[in-house]
Amino acid sequence: MKVVMPTEAQMQALLSGKSSSMNVRLELQSQEIRLQKGFDRLVCLSEIEIEPRPWQTDAALKVLRDMQGSAILADEVGLGKTIEAGLIIKELYTRGLIKSVLILVPAPLVEQWKEELNEKFNIELKDSRELGWETSNFIITSIPGLVRSEERKRKISERTFDLLVVDEAHCLKNHTTATYKFIYSISKINTLLMSATPIQNDIRELYNLVNILKPGYLSSRKLFREEYIINRYTPKNIQNLKELLNNVMIRNRRANTLVELPRRHVYSMEIELSDIEREFHNQVIDFCRNIYRKYVDGQIPIGWDKTEINLIVLILMMLLKQNCSSPQSTLRTLKNRMLPRLSGLDDQKICEDLIGFGESISVPTKTLELLKIIKANNNQVIVYSEYLPTIEMLKSVFTEQGVTFTTYQGGLSSSEKQMAIERFRNGECQVFISTESGGQGLNLQFCHRLINYDLPWNPMRIEQRIGRVHRFGQVNDVEIFTMPTKGTIDEYLLYILTSKVNLFEIVIGELDTILSYMKVEDDSLEVRIGKIILESANASEIEHKLRAIGEDMLKAKQELEGDIDQTTKILDHIGVGA
Repeated sequence: MKVVMPTEAQMQALLSGKSSSMNVRLELQSQEIRLQKGFDRLVCLSEIEIEPRPWQTDAALKVLRDMQGSAILADEVGLGKTIEAGLIIKELYTRGLIKSVLILVPAPLVEQWKEELNEKFNIELKDSRELGWETSNFIITSIPGLVRSEERKRKISERTFDLLVVDEAHCLKNHTTATYKFIYSISKINTLLMSATPIQNDIRELYNLVNILKPGYLSSRKLFREEYIINRYTPKNIQNLKELLNNVMIRNRRANTLVELPRRHVYSMEIELSDIEREFHNQVIDFCRNIYRKYVDGQIPIGWDKTEINLIVLILMMLLKQNCSSPQSTLRTLKNRMLPRLSGLDDQKICEDLIGFGESISVPTKTLELLKIIKANNNQVIVYSEYLPTIEMLKSVFTEQGVTFTTYQGGLSSSEKQMAIERFRNGECQVFISTESGGQGLNLQFCHRLINYDLPWNPMRIEQRIGRVHRFGQVNDVEIFTMPTKGTIDEYLLYILTSKVNLFEIVIGELDTILSYMKVEDDSLEVRIGKIILESANASEIEHKLRAIGEDMLKAKQELEGDIDQTTKILDHIGVGA
């Protein structure tokens, strides 16, 4: 039985003042005792909310049992490297082998990681943008946000972490960058690096990744180049190199793991707003833009501080998103969150007039079109919306129209949620109405029809919705409906996601990597879209800038596809994971 022993470099880091030598010796002795039971099975499985696939549990066991807790997870896209990492983290924590974890991910993936580890593994991560993050033992931060912030770097450098996890680790391919140098310098006991494309331009990139994992394992860069490289794409001494890499790298192939899933059929039902709906939609955008320019970029009212300004921006972002869902959602936020903050200001009357105008809209055109889809046949269907006021409106209309339904939302108790699922599973109702809380963790593959009543601005949430029905166990082709309203953000967003990255057809999990290839800073895609709307002069400028995001996504997808081909050729040639 192997004991998880730190490398010489890790021992030096531990003894450099961040821990005393006595503490290190006691920790190693304690760790050896705890490992006596071995890693012949995962003891954490009863404490998690998912049933991992066989290759995922095998990967976790191999990392823990054979790789001393440090590895490169290089599975092909869509095989669930995040699940494998979550299993490793949870198992080590359950056994008492780790107390602190630092997770570094591309900016667009921070929220997804937080949700996945919380929902599936009951692990709560503290974002480095939150107050008090530096005292947490489970920290997540975006890689760009960390490298740009001297304060974050300083606080990270003051600690030794039991486990460092880096997702989409191809950002570490170049050892001369500031990102590589800082992550290499982080004091850690064990390391997990995750990337479906560990080789993008040169075999030497493998060396750079392994050197973060286990410094010195592949000797010096010069000796590695002389011993194993003919040119940037061609290795030599392949058998030796294969043995070395198989000791630190796990690579599962889709061809060896997945059963072919049924096909997806995607239908886009474009909705033409009524004149009054169109006018309300446009007035909401103008209102949000004017408030943003006046109070955020210009005149700050007396008594407002930075916190209040940031809150106003969040409310404006919410209004813009709700504006694509239903007037009912928009009105709720205008009344309860915006109007009170405008009390005594010139814009109070404008907000009140906007509310009065919106209240003249009863049943939205989109809802009437939704009813047509549902009543076209008796098949069960899942209807997703992000917003509770929209769902409340749908419930009222369905009740009037005699459509049977159940609802699933975050505010329900565990027993109420389970009851909603069972009602739907047992065929007691036709429609399962769900917020985003039903986009994660649920197995709904007994249903094969899904309607996106509104589109989240975070495309990964759309992918998660699809993943509830298009998953192992689904026996029917899956029908996916979207309902964009013409001339709105929904329509532009759908154009980006379908014509550029073909979101509804790509492999589940591929979008994560596409977004990691985009050159973004610390803002999420949702925030970027919101800023575009608020800061643009007109609809034409909004459309132009949103289409530019689409071009960025297409470029990232094409770059990813090239890197996948390159990685596959080289690793297949070496025989890693074969």
